[in-house]
Amino acid sequence: MVRVRAYRPAELPLVLARGVASARDQLVGRERPHPCGGALERQFHEMYRLVLSVPDSALLVAELAGPPPPGAPDGALAGHVLLLPQGNPFTGAPEVVVMDIWVHPALRGRGIGTRLLAAAEAHARRIGARGLVAQIALHNGASLALFRRSGFVQERVVVGKGW
Repeated sequence: MVRVRAYRPAELPLVLARGVASARDQLVGRERPHPCGGALERQFHEMYRLVLSVPDSALLVAELAGPPPPGAPDGALAGHVLLLPQGNPFTGAPEVVVMDIWVHPALRGRGIGTRLLAAAEAHARRIGARGLVAQIALHNGASLALFRRSGFVQERVVVGKGW
């Protein structure tokens, strides 16, 4: 059983550590290898700091209830989602951006990501947003599948060129 709730400040270091580790896997070709050691960690921490300073932003965590299943993480946090409210860059309509979503690898496929996205949508609706959006690396098939199962459709493609 999983319960989704707002994070507690004491949980932020664990969320950040897990998010940074996951973010390394989401980098696209032009983003790696990054020559500045620690840049990803600094950028990720700064992103969280900035997002959480915005009114109506949210960091929601999925908390395990009861004894953890085999291979479950230390502690009760099974996953998290970071949400940033903003105006749509084209229309100005209020929307919420999924800035980060993560589920512990040992607990994937159990509906935790789906629960986190449902809670994210509930939050977005509660604050008056008209949509929920995310940018997902094309090589992240599991995340793409999760969002599609939750009713998201591809709207744009981000292209990049590195040198």
